[in-house]
Amino acid sequence: MKPKRLPVVVLTLLLLTAAGWWGYATLWGYIALANAPTATAEPPQVVRIYYDTLDDLLQLQEYDVWEINNLREKYVLAAVSEASIPGIEAMGFRVMVDEAKTAVFRQDLRSQPFNNGYRTVAELYSDLEAANAAHPTLTELVTYGQSHCQIQGNCVTPNGDTIPGQDLRALRITNEAILGGSVISGTQIISSTKPVLFVMANIHAREITTPELAMRLADWLLDGYGTDPDATWLVDWHEIWIVPTANPDGHWLVELGTQPPYNGNPLNQRKNANRDANNDGVPDCNAWPPSDGSQFGVDLNRNHSFGWGPPGSSANPCSLIYRGPRPASEVEISQLEAFVASIIPDQRGPKFTDVAPADTQGIFITLHSYSRLVLWPWGFTSTAAPNKAGLEAIGDKLATYNGYLSCQPTTCLYGANGTSDDWAYAQLGVPAFTFEIGSSFMPPYDQIDSEQWPANGPALQYAAKIARAPYQQAFGPDITAVSTHTPTLTLHATLSDANNGGQPIAAAAYTVDTPFWAEGAAPQPLQADDGAFDEVVEDTTAVFNPTTLTPGRHLVFIHAQDSDGNWGAVSAVFLDVAETVPRYRQYLPLISKN
Repeated sequence: MKPKRLPVVVLTLLLLTAAGWWGYATLWGYIALANAPTATAEPPQVVRIYYDTLDDLLQLQEYDVWEINNLREKYVLAAVSEASIPGIEAMGFRVMVDEAKTAVFRQDLRSQPFNNGYRTVAELYSDLEAANAAHPTLTELVTYGQSHCQIQGNCVTPNGDTIPGQDLRALRITNEAILGGSVISGTQIISSTKPVLFVMANIHAREITTPELAMRLADWLLDGYGTDPDATWLVDWHEIWIVPTANPDGHWLVELGTQPPYNGNPLNQRKNANRDANNDGVPDCNAWPPSDGSQFGVDLNRNHSFGWGPPGSSANPCSLIYRGPRPASEVEISQLEAFVASIIPDQRGPKFTDVAPADTQGIFITLHSYSRLVLWPWGFTSTAAPNKAGLEAIGDKLATYNGYLSCQPTTCLYGANGTSDDWAYAQLGVPAFTFEIGSSFMPPYDQIDSEQWPANGPALQYAAKIARAPYQQAFGPDITAVSTHTPTLTLHATLSDANNGGQPIAAAAYTVDTPFWAEGAAPQPLQADDGAFDEVVEDTTAVFNPTTLTPGRHLVFIHAQDSDGNWGAVSAVFLDVAETVPRYRQYLPLISKN
């Protein structure tokens, strides 16, 4: 795998020209205070800190400023103790306690999430094993590595708790009977010729909603196979990889707070569980329990091999954005990078400015919480990525499903170095996105099904659909409604380019049983119901040829093209053809008169 590196001159220029916002951006990570005492602190308040200019925020680098910046009203949110407020005000800021956010934050801390629905690491892995056992021809459960604590034999917290360590596990979903899937032999993987959607969650341990969404994507694909036409064709013809927790040691630490001898609240761990990242035999940070201001471990989302270093991360081991001693120093990251590179081919050149081809296959999505954002590269600089137009178009389209803001991080959140999405795009060329989900770290569990999955499930499903050519298909029309009518053997579809550029529809086609890209496909046109393709939204109809349809269930693939020549995502619908029963005929005996 060839390395992608920034030329020194280019990197220096980027850092110098970006210095204004970089200084501001670094405050957003949870900058460490002194090592925390072992006693549990009083729950902090959530406050609004109003500023005049972004440079003012440089003074707040010692406070737990959250990943939320209200650019219109010019305030940031921070979790601080009541005793800290006078000090912030003394720096010239206006501070106002956000009572609603404080109530939600404290309720989250008291919520006992693992007793009320959220799964522990053990339960997540048990459910992966159950899914794999229930669908032996559709799934493969892969162990792609071991966590830091498992490699060490175990880890010990500053309070003497033993962290056992975990496997790093991923679930592959694809119909193994259809050729083209990745070849798995032990720890060796040969990449698929099927397009890949890679979804991972929980690289930040306390973001415990994200594994639940990853598992729901697996459930939708597997439970819907054979009953949901889109789930069916995606499992048949694409390959979806799901990592429900990329940081199982950290997740285990969050769970630890709900167990004796602690007070029943989940611990606020963000990072992994490596207390000796520089491997000198001396703990890097002895903070305990993990707090909003200080905790041990390495921030895995600042540790990737691309873009690693300052300024969008910290060299302080107690900081919540501690980047580690070197790029990919953490086994959770080095093994993840090797794994992802084995299932998604490198499709971008070695230079920082190289553009990934328009027909690049694959999508990479990492799930975080929270802020209601869809983020795309670059995150470490305000410079536009070589494929910015495509990244922005895909991000904007994904955001139409969940209602989030789609943006490059430096324009709407903060700069960050060594992140997962920057690495995936830089190294492999695939469009890569971070979803910042919801409005709190640990909301009531029922919000997963009432709010978060209804908002984000369709976005993930769309990402799976366009994985064959995401930089192209995101510009094409959608199939917003489709149905078949068995008695008349008709197909009806509504096509729309409203969220994909607003061009008129130019054409639409369908195939039966064999998708457009497969050998033997025979595309047939749909006709505009009003007689002409000239509107952004069109209703269309086609009549199936009964002589080509055998009795039983058929899968019909549909896609549409806009006036710029862009073909959009494929959607599917079932067509059930009844067996023709010949009419009953009665023959009367012929009576002779002889």
